Amino acid sequence: MMVTESVPAARATRESGKQTRMALFNAATELFLEHGDSVSIAQICTAAGAHPNQVTYYYGSKEKLFVEVACAAVLRAGKRAEVDAADADTVGDYTEKLVGSLLGSGAPSVELFVEAMMMTGRRGELRDLISETLRTLHSSGETALLRTLIRTGWQLRAGIDVESKAFWSAIFGLVIQKTATGESFGYSLEEAVAVIFATLQIPDAVLNSSME
Repeated sequence: MMVTESVPAARATRESGKQTRMALFNAATELFLEHGDSVSIAQICTAAGAHPNQVTYYYGSKEKLFVEVACAAVLRAGKRAEVDAADADTVGDYTEKLVGSLLGSGAPSVELFVEAMMMTGRRGELRDLISETLRTLHSSGETALLRTLIRTGWQLRAGIDVESKAFWSAIFGLVIQKTATGESFGYSLEEAVAVIFATLQIPDAVLNSSME
């Protein structure tokens, strides 16, 4: 006679699995943000109180875990930037706070995502995660830009989706330069903001417009 697992036991097993998966994700997030993808599976498992084979079981590979962590991190950074810029008085101030957040406290998360994007060039099976995250970033950017347009009457030079992509492309470009040059990275926040302004071609009249 076949013995089946009881419902409570099955539920407990699923819950234990969720907790292990989350523990691995949280440990990997902390380690990847600090050390990048040089972190080993053993280090992640030690921090999570898990076993190496559980990384494979729940995530398939360390690379997939890295990309999942990076995607979640950049989405959090994007939301945090919107919160940080919410009390801006003018469009110019809003943009400065947005960029300052992404290149300041949010920089490790953005850098991690850039690293993940580079990784998918070698691991095509991971591209869907990156593509979905980019779509979410661009969609959020479109929403924020639309709110600005409604408030100021700014006429775009291109479609709103193109402008949103231009913003994030500029952010990623600045982060790539910072990652590549390290201490020699020459952009101050003011210069980084100027790059964004130039990329989006926001006129002074709009920059000085009230966000009220």
